[in-house]
Amino acid sequence: MLLAALSGALAQPLPGYVDLHIHLAAHLAVPVYGDGLDAPPARPRSWRHALRPQLATAELAAPGPSILVSLAYAHPFTTAFETRRSMRARISRQLDYVEAWAADHADRFGWARTPEEARAIVASGRTAVVHGIEGATKILSGPADARHWGCWDEAWAPARHGLTAFGEARVVDLVDAGIVVDLAHMADAAFADAVPLLRDRGVAPVYTHVVAAAVRRDAVALDDADLDMVMDLGGLVGVTANHSHLRPRPVPDTLAAEHCAGSVDDFRLHWDHIVGVAGGRPVAWGSDFQGGVDHLRPAYGEDGCSAAPAGRPADRFDLHGLADASLVDPLFAHVGAAGSDRRPLDASAEHFLGMWERARAARATDGLSP
Repeated sequence: MLLAALSGALAQPLPGYVDLHIHLAAHLAVPVYGDGLDAPPARPRSWRHALRPQLATAELAAPGPSILVSLAYAHPFTTAFETRRSMRARISRQLDYVEAWAADHADRFGWARTPEEARAIVASGRTAVVHGIEGATKILSGPADARHWGCWDEAWAPARHGLTAFGEARVVDLVDAGIVVDLAHMADAAFADAVPLLRDRGVAPVYTHVVAAAVRRDAVALDDADLDMVMDLGGLVGVTANHSHLRPRPVPDTLAAEHCAGSVDDFRLHWDHIVGVAGGRPVAWGSDFQGGVDHLRPAYGEDGCSAAPAGRPADRFDLHGLADASLVDPLFAHVGAAGSDRRPLDASAEHFLGMWERARAARATDGLSP
């Protein structure tokens, strides 16, 4: 009876949403992030936390995303001092840490090697954790490296340049290894070069932490045509709440008088615009926790724009902003209560697993793929 019930659950669309960009093992690449997820949380908690520990096991276990994509970090400021061997070891330590942490807290989390495992973990009432890698410097030089990592990878390219022949070959290597490719941090020309490569192979990319260029032209912003291009490929974008990327530029004259700069009010401008471009297609979340950024300031209290909300008591998110991972669900509760559409978010976990399944189906059949 239990097996039959579980089988039925796995056949249903996966509920919930995905965080496409979180750094669970950042402390192993950037020591200022402390001693790991099981260390006592930093006190006091604050949205001003760019280089302070931001993540703790108890807060991650609070209601939130169904799937966490945990990105190991090839730190761009240390790559000049790394050898291929040392960088590979650094990435491996981060991946191993996440697996061991999930095993230590198996009542609440599960590390997923495949989409099927992720579905089973979420169906069991736990959070699925999926590996990824941000940056490929000194760890991706050919098909063998792509097959070795066998997980999510973010492709990098020099600023203002398109993909070189070497870069194009590495994108193909990732696809052939069944890896979902993240287009974030690519220069515009490299983005334009990568999209046809993915289209030709029938796979979808992600753009894991994004804001709308129509609201603010920024390094992590995409214009409407590029957003639409990612989604037309069946891809997924993760709207981010990084404080420094949100303030509209230029500031429109149409903002309400009570609009609070740097708070959920700015986030909603990007969310509403991107959801409008999506036209009913799923849209994800990309927290970038422990990615060297501050997050949303509160709308009320000492760090806010006014003393208290009118007509209701202030909650933790009102007074602290996005200070820690337990406040992600309250963030989206506020987004929905303010009239924004969160339905595309709640369709993102299922869509993400469908993308992952497509990527695995497109693996090269040369006997070498994982």
